Amino acid sequence: MTARRKGYILLVSFLGAALLGAGGWYVVRSFSRSTPSVLLITLDTTRADRFGCYGSKRSLTPRTDAFARDAAVFELCDSAVPETMPSHTTIMSGWDPPRHGIRENLDVRVGPKVPLLAEEFKKDGYATAAFISSFVLLKEYGIGRGFQVYNQSFYDPRHPDVVERTSDKTVDAAIPWLLKQKGRWFCWVHLYDPHFPYTPPPPYAAKYAHDPYDGEIAFMDHEMGRMLSTLAKAGKLDNTLVVICGDHGESLGDHGEETHKLFIYQATMHVPLLIRLPGQQKGRRIAAPVGLVDVAPTIREICGLAPVPTDGQSLLPALTGQSWTPRPVYLESMNGLYNFGWAPLYGLVEGRFKYILAPKPELYDVVSDPGEHHNLVQQDPQRASMMKKALQTEISTFVETHEKAIHLDNAELKSLESLGYIGGAVGKSGKGYRDPKDMVGMLSDYTKAVTLLQRGEEKAAAPIFDKLVKEDSSNPVLYYYLANCYEKVDLHRAEGYYKKAIQFNPSFQQAYERLIQLWVEQGKSKQAFQLGHLALEHVEDVRGRIHVLMAWALYRSGAESAQVRTYLDKASALAPESGLSYKLRALLALKSGNKDAAIKMLEKMSKVAPPVEIAMLGREKQFEPLGEDERFWLLVLTARREASKARSAR
Repeated sequence: MTARRKGYILLVSFLGAALLGAGGWYVVRSFSRSTPSVLLITLDTTRADRFGCYGSKRSLTPRTDAFARDAAVFELCDSAVPETMPSHTTIMSGWDPPRHGIRENLDVRVGPKVPLLAEEFKKDGYATAAFISSFVLLKEYGIGRGFQVYNQSFYDPRHPDVVERTSDKTVDAAIPWLLKQKGRWFCWVHLYDPHFPYTPPPPYAAKYAHDPYDGEIAFMDHEMGRMLSTLAKAGKLDNTLVVICGDHGESLGDHGEETHKLFIYQATMHVPLLIRLPGQQKGRRIAAPVGLVDVAPTIREICGLAPVPTDGQSLLPALTGQSWTPRPVYLESMNGLYNFGWAPLYGLVEGRFKYILAPKPELYDVVSDPGEHHNLVQQDPQRASMMKKALQTEISTFVETHEKAIHLDNAELKSLESLGYIGGAVGKSGKGYRDPKDMVGMLSDYTKAVTLLQRGEEKAAAPIFDKLVKEDSSNPVLYYYLANCYEKVDLHRAEGYYKKAIQFNPSFQQAYERLIQLWVEQGKSKQAFQLGHLALEHVEDVRGRIHVLMAWALYRSGAESAQVRTYLDKASALAPESGLSYKLRALLALKSGNKDAAIKMLEKMSKVAPPVEIAMLGREKQFEPLGEDERFWLLVLTARREASKARSAR
């Protein structure tokens, strides 16, 4: 044991007493042993009830079930939140969402005060690597901090419609790195297949045509098994702690929800958690409820990392058959609040009971009633009251520690929406907090309308959004999408709907951006610039998008180049430059007669903008001065070829 680790043991009693008295925090004790390597496998959108080791008779997961025979299977493990990014932040930190501040996908950047396993392992001399499968977990959002290798090679900002990769490709990327490691390592492999849309590859597509979600689970199980088998044959698992867990589940129609995000019922919260200690050869089943918040403190203790304040607890006593006391597990969903202005949902799991704090509170015995069909609030008011008080006490201890919000530009919104993460702005209904249970019927129509809009079928989507507005007339997100529908056919109407969205939510950044851009394109430069100033009074422009649009407004109004550059420079100080920013810099260079500088800016634009946008430059009158330059036409023709290939691939 190093001197540093001995020091941590001496600090435990002091830190433990201090933090146990501060809102229920716990400290992970140091653990002296031959520190193992760690393989953490997270299975996205994965219901526990699809696994044989969790009682399924569907025969979907033979490889996971085989692994489970030599591992600890936690029969009742809950996610803290039914969304990918916040759940993974909890897994990696041991903090619940209100403390680490990530309440929705791509809502905010993981702050520097949030402890992350990769940073801790890197500091302790481990090689660290991650292999992810979804746009939602890009390192730019802070989850990649501490990883020496962060493989997200499937994502290219020039092709924002490519937002995920299948398990076979992720496993193929991870295996070579794992096989070449000589010392201690920490590797995170994220598999995303069961996420909507469900499109399993052959032969799973045919075999599970009746239930493609099951097909995705079966394919993912096969690929994970291939990775584990390869590593086992190479001796890479001999001194390796292996943790397999879901991040959240999938409703599949339960309680009226098709996918996930809105509710905190078992379908989306009950996830698999399997842990195998180095050298373990006998399985163990643990019935007591635990949470994904317990994963990080467990890994820290087993590997002897420094003690870290945590909302969870180490499960090592449960893994080794020692006496331990489970603690309540916190749950939440902010999706209804952030996207519709409905009530947020908070929950607490204690023993076999789950309490959900909502306008219409709920209490379930999840052991005897896993489908949560029988609300026990009226039958057991004493338990409901006690759990409500405990939950309210839990909530009161949280202090948010996140950084500024990351607001999404159009390309990122397209990527997000293609994954089914629709919305992205905080809504406020104006009619008080409605219970999501009462509004779930509306959600189906909403999802259908957004899907039509994504396909370019604005005419079909508009009447559905019109109908929804009549049901929830103060919902800014509905007005935002209505405006999207009318942009091509009725600009005046689209502008009115964007104004409505801003009226009901003055912090609705995407609505500001779309309206500013529309006004710039229509030549209403003065109004666009003024709206930009208004927007900056209400939102944090951490992506620099509003500043770039204000620069365009100034340029179109004939302002001095120096003034335009001032706003572009403000934007670049906030975030990496976008295609729209590089394009304007190219025009400013042309205005000054510097064709070489203009082409250099367009070359930079080509590295971050979709090929179709570069291809269109050749048709824009403002770039005619570059028409005879071979470098410009090579850039345009290359982009046209790439855009054509992308269309053919679809």
